[in-house]
Amino acid sequence: MPLVLGVMGLPPVEVELLRIIVRLSSNLRSRWTVSESQSCDLLLIDGDGPAAERQAPPARFVVPMVARRGDAAVPASPSLARPIYAEEVVELLNRVAPNALPDDATQAGARASLIRWPSQATLQRHPAHVRLAAALSRSAQSAESLGALGQVDVEVCRAFLRLLAEEGALAWATELPGVPRAATTADARQRKRGLLSRIRRRLGLS
Repeated sequence: MPLVLGVMGLPPVEVELLRIIVRLSSNLRSRWTVSESQSCDLLLIDGDGPAAERQAPPARFVVPMVARRGDAAVPASPSLARPIYAEEVVELLNRVAPNALPDDATQAGARASLIRWPSQATLQRHPAHVRLAAALSRSAQSAESLGALGQVDVEVCRAFLRLLAEEGALAWATELPGVPRAATTADARQRKRGLLSRIRRRLGLS
């Protein structure tokens, strides 16, 4: 079942652009759909307009749309800048669903690395968890490679990765095993150019 990106108070052209990005992007970690009415996982509201949270549908996260600033200041709270950039939408949606693929990914041999140190409760669930976390903090690992490094049963490693994903402590690697990083970087640039070209065609800008 797809996650829901809710929109409220946004111009139709922005809503349509978000629909195109969600539909065409190959970099999203989970399936998303855009809705203007139903309860949602993330709600985008017009940060420059009157506050509308009271009329907003239920949402796990509410993020305002704000004007893009020329300086490098970091906003005090999460927001999405105008004009909308596809890569920033994808990054935001992937942050909201950090554990979108834990079960499939751990079974398929996908690699992950730590983006923050795990909670004490997670570390205390197994004697090997501190050792496994240390390995993940140094480089991306699959459950299989993690088991070999830590000399721990692979099922223990899969369970550990799922726990980390559930608390949002993991980032899943996008490059495929055996493919040089330079090649995957070039592929990513090509996908980005392709996505932007398709969006421009759909909006009649090319």
